[in-house]
Amino acid sequence: MFMDFEDLSNRWQKARLSAVENTLLKGDENLEKPQAFLESVPLSLKEEHLLGQVPADKHEDILRAVFLNSRKLAQSFSRHHDLSFEIQDFQELLNQTGISCFQGSWSSRKDALVLTRGSCSYAKEANDFACMYWREALDGLVMGLGEEERSARHGCARIDGGACVDVLFVETNATPGKSQHFGVIPPMLVEDLNQIKEQFLNRMKTEVEFVGYSSGTLYFQFPKGTACGSGSIHQAALLSKIQTKHPYIKLQDISPRAVLGVES
Repeated sequence: MFMDFEDLSNRWQKARLSAVENTLLKGDENLEKPQAFLESVPLSLKEEHLLGQVPADKHEDILRAVFLNSRKLAQSFSRHHDLSFEIQDFQELLNQTGISCFQGSWSSRKDALVLTRGSCSYAKEANDFACMYWREALDGLVMGLGEEERSARHGCARIDGGACVDVLFVETNATPGKSQHFGVIPPMLVEDLNQIKEQFLNRMKTEVEFVGYSSGTLYFQFPKGTACGSGSIHQAALLSKIQTKHPYIKLQDISPRAVLGVES
């Protein structure tokens, strides 16, 4: 079936811009918004200009809105055309959009496509917020147009200093450690993390597994059944040890949770 990628790309652009404008203007009459400029430039430049104006206290609102608008648009497009995308379709769409964040070198893995690129100059004044913006926009689009297809950001040049890496993959029942959700732990962290694992085992009698790393976030897990109270202590100790040397890293616990019984 023929897919009108240009039409979808234009609709997605308008959905994103709507998310930004509506969130920015909500309750903020003092926002600088030069109408003559914004009405006379292409939507892509308008979007970039507005992203550079987003105050920090509205970052989370913008990210939520662009994800929801992207997913809503994608779901509507999918229903109207009675279709769903495969990962190759997303690759073709992203190539045609011309969005700098999604232009680069593609490679294949099992049930996945990997997009790798260097740092771009898009909305530099927005710093890594611009990167998170495109991550959420893509995530919403993929969730709305795909069935088991998903996206994950494994690397971000503005956060990590390395390459930007996005992965489009088919969700499977793989164990967390094998999931395409997570990127490879950078070599510069491996030695420090091995030392921390040894310290936890020797001093706290607890194993900690570092599952993966994605765009400034380190994913870890403790053994199933770790007590809630001690788990909190372990988390605090882990955060302290890692951020002493690597203060930019965020931690995300994906430990399996014990099922609590409910008495009748």
